[in-house]
Amino acid sequence: MLVDQSKGETLTGQQPSLKIQTGPVPIPRDARLFLLFFSEINLVIGALFYVYPDISISLWPWMVKPLAIRFFGAIFLAITFGCWAALRARAWQRAKILLLVGGTFFGITSIVSLGQVFTPYSTTTIWVWTMYFGASAIGCLALLSRHGWSSENEKVSIKDSVPSLARFFFGFQTLIVGFFGVIMLLTPDIAQAQFWPWHVAKPTLQAFAGLFLATCLATGWASFQKNVLNVKVLLPLDIIFPSLALLAVGIHWNVISSETPGALVTGVWVFVYSFVAVGSTILFLTTRSKTGASY
Repeated sequence: MLVDQSKGETLTGQQPSLKIQTGPVPIPRDARLFLLFFSEINLVIGALFYVYPDISISLWPWMVKPLAIRFFGAIFLAITFGCWAALRARAWQRAKILLLVGGTFFGITSIVSLGQVFTPYSTTTIWVWTMYFGASAIGCLALLSRHGWSSENEKVSIKDSVPSLARFFFGFQTLIVGFFGVIMLLTPDIAQAQFWPWHVAKPTLQAFAGLFLATCLATGWASFQKNVLNVKVLLPLDIIFPSLALLAVGIHWNVISSETPGALVTGVWVFVYSFVAVGSTILFLTTRSKTGASY
């Protein structure tokens, strides 16, 4: 058939066929750059906080103990590994949930930090951290808004489907972290008195609630996924934070044993963190053997 090159049309007036993309939509370039830059910042902060908590206390916008600083370090390191997992996954459908996690955690933490600006103890440090938390949240949510949340229609084989046990695992997490996260955010005094295993400042507990609620959204989303590759991107984050948190608890066990409301409270939290860390590790290794080393 003859083609008019000047118009790019066939002589019959038909438009040339459009190339239809097959397979998952790749992560957009701006999202890849953001995740890479974001991961490096959180890696530096997380490593500093976790390895040198006594030095890092003075850098935090409100008064905290070394154990709490190590918990924040574990959060930042977990976010770093989450960003790397998202970059390795390469597909937007699999990476977008990490941006929702980051946007939720940093969004809530920025509000908590902003509340400290209007106290008699307000300093330049509080303003700097508030701007960092806010900018991180805006960056994550802006990318989600720009590139959309729509799901792709994927043909999932039995080999790549999410096991029923994994759905239960994510559903259990969703209920636990959602329940405790809401209480810690809205009624931190009750949470401190009843079920948090050591004494922390009110904004610290509310910042931890931000992580719990972000995790609630992520695991709730994961429990409805059909393709195991979509949920696999969450597992490094789900492994790193509870594992490092348990290690921090072991290092500062004297604080836990002297300040806990009771042995039952401590036992429950140790069980929950261990359950999440071990369950996520097993699921990660299982999916790795099924789908191979690559995402």
